[in-house]
Amino acid sequence: MGSKLAVILSMGIIFFAFLFGADLVMLQLNYTELDSLSTVISYRISKDATISDTLLAYCEEKNVVIESLNDQETGFQKGDVFTYSLSREYFPLVMSSEGFEVKITRSTVISILN
Repeated sequence: MGSKLAVILSMGIIFFAFLFGADLVMLQLNYTELDSLSTVISYRISKDATISDTLLAYCEEKNVVIESLNDQETGFQKGDVFTYSLSREYFPLVMSSEGFEVKITRSTVISILN
């Protein structure tokens, strides 16, 4: 009788541990997707030397918010460094009762490939 009760009680712990592991995997997937998306965005920024309207539409399609961290600079020359951040909202299963932001910061060199 005691072992059956222990199995029943331990199922709750195993269930929440499984959900916590699923949260960690989904968080890593979001980070990896942002990181791979940053490669495409870096190329487009390097080519255009700014965040264009087509790039904003592309980011909106991918459900990503892009933000320039170089607000004080207006005109970029060949070889200048452009810094930006990508962010996405994540709503966890058991880690928190409210969503939080997954954010990465990347830099690209203007016109280095052209």
